[in-house]
Amino acid sequence: MIERITEIVDRGRAVPLIREARIVAGTGPPLAVERTIRPGGPTRPPVILIHGLAQNRYTWRVTGRSLVARLAEEGFDVLNLELRGHGNSRALGSGNARSFAEYVEDLLRVIGECEVPPFVVGHSLGAGVAIGAATERPLAGLVHLAGVFGFARRNATLRALAHLTLAAEPLLRLAPVRLSTGWAGEVIGRLYAVTDIAGFGFPISGWTPGSIERDLLEERLALGFDWTSTEVWIEMCRWATGTPFTYRAAFSRLDVPLLVLAGDADPLVPPGDAEECFAASGSSDKRLVVFDAFEHGAHWGHVDLILGHRAPTVVWPVLLDWLTERAG
Repeated sequence: MIERITEIVDRGRAVPLIREARIVAGTGPPLAVERTIRPGGPTRPPVILIHGLAQNRYTWRVTGRSLVARLAEEGFDVLNLELRGHGNSRALGSGNARSFAEYVEDLLRVIGECEVPPFVVGHSLGAGVAIGAATERPLAGLVHLAGVFGFARRNATLRALAHLTLAAEPLLRLAPVRLSTGWAGEVIGRLYAVTDIAGFGFPISGWTPGSIERDLLEERLALGFDWTSTEVWIEMCRWATGTPFTYRAAFSRLDVPLLVLAGDADPLVPPGDAEECFAASGSSDKRLVVFDAFEHGAHWGHVDLILGHRAPTVVWPVLLDWLTERAG
């Protein structure tokens, strides 16, 4: 289905766009890809957006703020992918991933449909998926946005949860199930007044207090929390307890343009994780930016980098300039 829409980029500024709901079929499970372009068609290469663990297409856009719209406005061909088991891909019948590698396969299938090497922008676990795909297919560039590389090595709470999960692994393996996080989004949304105040310093908080307007945050929490599988979570727990990230060695030999972005107050993916990714990369064209209060006017959390009220004027320009310089 193709429709003409008007979408708010930020602060009420809207742009006309064309949005198409695509289905990637072929040899694997059906995948939903939301394509967004400006009227007249794209003038720059594709940008594939990859959400994180148990998230979906709303990672990148809500009613009042849309990185998707901003990228399309600049002429990029924006492909918002929902990995198998998530969002519209789940609605199409794609089952849960049995391993992290299956997420990489999903991205590789979408890359294979692009006429030219695309840029890939991955958030959180999606950034790890992007690394995996980059080791197998040429990319115009890779953006590692608050991304997984050394998962939970610097977060004692997540590491403890990982140890508990692995202790229960024999039981979990008996009957692998889908795990819904939608209830968590609803609960957090209802407790907004408390969680926003207490959020700063909480070991698994996704944003810093006051960084996202209440209505936008409530929408993101209600729509953006999705499903995941025990198998993928168990694999992540192994990374947290000492097993190297699956694609680490191949990534160190890879020469692909790389932009690593991180927030100084992100407990889920601390700046040290971003620095580790940057140092491990074998790219001859790489840049690391850690957004902080000293240089960038505020503290930055996991979601703030995309949908925070300062993101359109602070973070998005860094991303857009980097993409534009390499778009040819």
